[in-house]
Amino acid sequence: MNFTNETLLLKINTFKTFIRFMLQQQQWTELDREDVEHWLGNFRTNTLYEQYLACRLLANIIYFSKKDISFALREGIFNLLVYKQVLETQIASNFGQSLQAINNIFKEEMSKTCFIPLLATGSPHESGNYITRILVQDDIILQEQSNFIDTVIHYHNTKKFMHLVIVDDCIGSGDQFRQFWETAEVTDNDKTISLEKFCVSKNIDISYLTLIGYKNSVEMLRNEYKSIKIYCVRLLTNEQRVFNTNSYVWLDDEEMLRAKKFFKEVTEEQGIDLYGYNNLDFALIMDQTIPDWSLPMFWNETPRWKLLKRRKNSNG
Repeated sequence: MNFTNETLLLKINTFKTFIRFMLQQQQWTELDREDVEHWLGNFRTNTLYEQYLACRLLANIIYFSKKDISFALREGIFNLLVYKQVLETQIASNFGQSLQAINNIFKEEMSKTCFIPLLATGSPHESGNYITRILVQDDIILQEQSNFIDTVIHYHNTKKFMHLVIVDDCIGSGDQFRQFWETAEVTDNDKTISLEKFCVSKNIDISYLTLIGYKNSVEMLRNEYKSIKIYCVRLLTNEQRVFNTNSYVWLDDEEMLRAKKFFKEVTEEQGIDLYGYNNLDFALIMDQTIPDWSLPMFWNETPRWKLLKRRKNSNG
C-alpha cells in the first residue's frame, strides 16, 4: 500500500503519541522517553516510509510490566496448583463453593509448595532470580518457600513439601530449560542424584512455570518431558512474530515483506543479526530484561546504533 507524505506524517505522529502515552502511564516500565528517542533516532535519515515502519514496529512491541508479571504469576500459580481441584470441587457441589472455601484450598496447596528459580549459569542477574524476588516482594509466597536447588533437600527436611515449582520468565527456544533440567542435581546424604529422582523418591510433583512463551517451543517441551508439568501463562503464536505471514504488526503481508527487506538492510549495514536466538523474531520486552529471541535491533549496540533496552539475562 502506498501512502502520501501527508498520510505518512499523520501515521508517524499517531504512533509517537501512542508511545508517549505508554511511557507516561508507566505501561512500559524501565523504558523512558530518552531510550525511545535514541532508538528512533537510528532512522532519522531514512525516508518517511521507513520511519513509519520503525514507528509501527515500536508501537507494537509486546511489553510485560512488573505489574503484568506479578498478575501473571498469581494466575499461573493458581492454575498450576489448584484449578483442576477447585473445578472438581465446584462441580461436585453444583458450584456452591464460596470464594473463601476456594481460597482455603489455594492456601493449603501453597503451604505445601517450594519454589526455585531456573538458573542456567548461576549468575545473580538471571531472570529466574528476578521472578522469585517478585514472588516474595509481592507477598505471593513466604520467604522460606523461595529456595535454590542446593537448598531444596534442607527445606524438605524442615518442611515436607509436596510440590516443587521451577519458575522463569519466558520460553523462547526452550534450550535454557533443557540445559537446566538435564543437569539439575541435588546431594542427599552425600549422594548426588538428579533433581527428578529425588522428587520421585519423596513423592513430590514437579512443575515448570513460565510467564510467557513461544507456543511451538512450549509444546515441544511438553512432548519431550512427560514427567514434569510445564505451564505457560501467556502463549505467543506465529502471528505474534514480526516477520511472519499474518503478523499482527503490519497491515498485510505485502507491508511485512517490505519491512523485512528494509530492516534486513539496516541490520546488515550495522553488523546486527535480523533474527534473535534460534531464528526467532518477536518484539517482546519484560520489565527489567529483554530475551535474546526478541529482535536484536532492540538490544544490540554498535558505535552507530543505539539500543532500546540492554539485555541482562541468558537464553530463553
